[in-house]
Amino acid sequence: MKVLTTVVGAGALVLAISACGQTQTTTQPGSTGNGIAPAGQGGSLRDVPAAQIDSSHLPAGYPARVQLDDNGAVLTVQGEEGGCEHSSAELSAQDATSVHVLLTRNLADTNRVCTKELRLTQLTVQLDKPLADRKVVLEQRTVRS
Repeated sequence: MKVLTTVVGAGALVLAISACGQTQTTTQPGSTGNGIAPAGQGGSLRDVPAAQIDSSHLPAGYPARVQLDDNGAVLTVQGEEGGCEHSSAELSAQDATSVHVLLTRNLADTNRVCTKELRLTQLTVQLDKPLADRKVVLEQRTVRS
């Protein structure tokens, strides 16, 4: 009986130790895990067609996905942040043919320890009128605070 108790206890210990370094990620059904709904889904959000997005002013590899709410006047874009970095979006200009969204990457004080994880975040911008067929021009800048 003592041997059985020892074996069961050792098994439980091994199981507990093996689970310590693992993280558990849960996502809602239909979610991509990055905060923006998958293409063609998302309830009140829909993707802006790629042909309607100008991402030539973004750094290589920067996410250029844009979504629109049901009324067509709120854009949702992705920003990158993590550690000592924060992101924001602002409507820098809009006219009859285009909407310019400026994505700002704010690097906090570099005299402290910062982690290097990267996460995508949802950023929204309110338009004066629905996007319709106007082009969305995405621009990015980096500032230090």
